[in-house]
Amino acid sequence: MEHVNHIVLEGTTNVRDLSWPFATMRQAGTRRIFRSACLDRLSAHGRRAFCELRVGLVIDLRGKQEAAAAPQLEGTLRVHLPIEPTVVAQLLRLQAAGTLSASAAAGVMEDTYRDYIVNHTEIFTGVFHHIIKAKHQPVLFHCAAGKDRTGVAAALILTALGVTPSIIMQDYLLSNQLYRSPNLSTTDIPDDVREAILKVRPSYLEAALATMVEGWGGPDQYLEKALGVGTREREAIREAMT
Repeated sequence: MEHVNHIVLEGTTNVRDLSWPFATMRQAGTRRIFRSACLDRLSAHGRRAFCELRVGLVIDLRGKQEAAAAPQLEGTLRVHLPIEPTVVAQLLRLQAAGTLSASAAAGVMEDTYRDYIVNHTEIFTGVFHHIIKAKHQPVLFHCAAGKDRTGVAAALILTALGVTPSIIMQDYLLSNQLYRSPNLSTTDIPDDVREAILKVRPSYLEAALATMVEGWGGPDQYLEKALGVGTREREAIREAMT
């Protein structure tokens, strides 16, 4: 069943309006912040639909090689804040060692989310900086699938906006409904391992949240101490959303 915030852009997937928890606060039809999978393969129809969103800024969270074919979309500034992908390399090492399993793959995903929090504070600081700088100009941020790097960024933005943890998790898990994965049937990755890396699980985001608790005292403290997102910045983001 289609979610209220789902947006169809032909040539990509997992596109949605991040402001859906604030539907009663904003003007009908007003959309400010979007998240998605990569935009490299937008069709002509998809590009026209993208233009209708009036996005002025695209934040690309993919690694350098992943983003090599990033399109220049008319009327849009692209900012590249790279988080290099590591999951496939780790899975290949496990496979070579004969220890690859669904549970091991899930462990890799959880470790990856911990790494996002600990080692990519500059990237997430940059995401907030550019959203605030854009003011009322609509912003779209994405990675490759729009579910992991993008999912953590979305969770941080929603936390800054005071959204409850249950709604943040709900938005995160929508990727399982809205993401359409590429055809990997020709690979030798077992189906249960593929499922672990192509779907999102509560334990993945929970690993990121637990890391914030362990290192900073919680998500709110992480925002302020690690990313420099305090009361003033939160108000600026809320203003951009409404």
